Amino acid sequence: MKAMRRRFERSAADSTGMTLVEVIVAIAIMGIVATAAIGLAISATTGSVSQQRRAIAVTVANAAMEKANGLPATILYGGRSKPLVQSSFAANSGISGISNTYQEYDHTLPLPGTQTIRIDDPVSQNGTAYTVTTLIGTCFEKLGTSAGQTAGGDCTKIDGAAYAPAIYTGYTPLTRVIVVVGWTAGQECAVAGSCVYTISTLIDSHSDLEWKTNG
Repeated sequence: MKAMRRRFERSAADSTGMTLVEVIVAIAIMGIVATAAIGLAISATTGSVSQQRRAIAVTVANAAMEKANGLPATILYGGRSKPLVQSSFAANSGISGISNTYQEYDHTLPLPGTQTIRIDDPVSQNGTAYTVTTLIGTCFEKLGTSAGQTAGGDCTKIDGAAYAPAIYTGYTPLTRVIVVVGWTAGQECAVAGSCVYTISTLIDSHSDLEWKTNG
């Protein structure tokens, strides 16, 4: 009878709480879950901030492009010196479109003190510094008027012409504008050039034809 009572008491005691090993295992599991949750929260926050920075870069680039589009093509190069243009093209040689664009600068002497469209125009938004570089040059598009030539296609340099030619039979010149926005905020963007957004457009510099009517 006493033996049965001892077994019952031992069984009851075993079911009243967790053993030390069980407690340690439970704490370890809780720690793993908590660590994973913190990691996910940090990743989500970091991703959200990164997306926000990129969205701002898109807005900044669009604003710079709208400014260029709102001006006559004939004055876009105003105040741009040859050395500064060469330097900016060299620094952004890997950007799409640069290799197919002739460098253009202001030939006016003396050179105006200010640039109509600044080559480098850094801005700061929401605590993040952005570099904004606007590259402007000339490219040529095929007219399709020469033998074996198809109209349109990419706007590029003319084969064999190191500089924009004064005579370009079979081609039409267009002004290419490229805006490059970069930022280095955040661990994933710490290396310069790793976080860049670019936008480009072609502007027809030809004046609209004026029709004369007899009245």
